Amino acid sequence: NLRYPADVSNGTRGVFAGGDPNSGQGNTNVIQYITIATTGNATDFGDLTVGRHAPAGVSSDTRGVIGGGNSGSISDVMDYITFATLGDATPFGDLTVARNHLAGASRF
Repeated sequence: NLRYPADVSNGTRGVFAGGDPNSGQGNTNVIQYITIATTGNATDFGDLTVGRHAPAGVSSDTRGVIGGGNSGSISDVMDYITFATLGDATPFGDLTVARNHLAGASRF
């Protein structure tokens, strides 16, 4: 069970990042993905720069950005992934104010 991950997609891959894996027992930095056109279990994509739950995701055709959340305190960290390349997230910048339980957005 994974509560409060960020979700991003480019229409081909669906990505789940961060979250609370144990019902209030901590945060994860794990990024997982699925291929939307096929059935099957999630696969490891990489890691966020900081483990956190309740971040938000925004995405385009090529990139997903995961921002905010709670890593023991409310976070202002933003990371990004490139959908076509598996691997760890890269720092994107900081939110103007630390926040969690944000809403996400996408062009799809």
